[in-house]
Amino acid sequence: MDYQKPRYSQTEKLVDEIQCKGTPGVGDFMFALNVAHSHAYYLQKKVKLTFNWYWNVKEKYHFEDPELTIERLDYIHKYYKDKDSVEIEHVYDSQNWKVYQGFYSEPTNTIMRAGYISRMGMTNWWEFDPKHILPNAINKVVFWRDTFNADVVRKWKRLINHYGWDKMMDNFYNNGYDPVELTYRTPVREAMYHINTAQFIVCYDGLWHYMAKNFHKPLIVLSRSAITRLHTPEALTIDEKDYSHYSRNFGVEKKRDVIFPKVNKVDRHHNPGKRMKIHGDGLLQLKTRINLYKKLMKKCQDDIRDNVQAHSRQSSN
Repeated sequence: MDYQKPRYSQTEKLVDEIQCKGTPGVGDFMFALNVAHSHAYYLQKKVKLTFNWYWNVKEKYHFEDPELTIERLDYIHKYYKDKDSVEIEHVYDSQNWKVYQGFYSEPTNTIMRAGYISRMGMTNWWEFDPKHILPNAINKVVFWRDTFNADVVRKWKRLINHYGWDKMMDNFYNNGYDPVELTYRTPVREAMYHINTAQFIVCYDGLWHYMAKNFHKPLIVLSRSAITRLHTPEALTIDEKDYSHYSRNFGVEKKRDVIFPKVNKVDRHHNPGKRMKIHGDGLLQLKTRINLYKKLMKKCQDDIRDNVQAHSRQSSN
């Protein structure tokens, strides 16, 4: 991918106050946190992030939930790099109906749709503080599906059924991996630990995927949706058509099936000669993919920050 330093006109919609809709989803509030932290970095000033809750967030969304949504939010935010650069405010029983029409209210909508930043994923790219990163456990693969979710997930997130997930994890196990399953009701501390120490992640688009994103974990998402490309452009999708964005420096074998086998054709019990290709080169390429994207994002963020600050100095003169 050709990298071009952004012009100021492409970043002028940055704001230091953000209004967002609060939902029960971990990915939704982490998306908001990432946006707020990236704005704070570009502007080099504290950003205020206000969550507008349309339901009684002081009670559990579902009676079997292990903790409140805001408890999860507070716990996860402690791990963020430059945590104090974002001030969080909660509005309970919010009447701000405008914010309910979309995830973000104006003026943030303009930056979410700005061509350069939206394509590059620069509004939602952030990371946990490196001091919290733990060593990876040998052969641990963490995965989650929509089992035990409080609500039924959208159809596009359910590309395979529970039998398909079982079959896929059996394949990982038979090839020397130790699968660990997380669910919607896994306590946040436990989810954080397992994702932090995993070799890589396999999941549907949702739940804990922003946690994996912020830890820069090799990430395989079972999705064919452009929504996945917006939220986790560094991830490998199950039906990816354009991988040149990440694979310019990879070897000849860079197709998606090098890393992710077709689950309906790989079964050691019925096909003992068939081997998964995620071991070895496939996993190395997946890690290389993450590292290349991480390096590019940091360079792009620095350029945007410098561009905004330079324009600010010129305006003051």
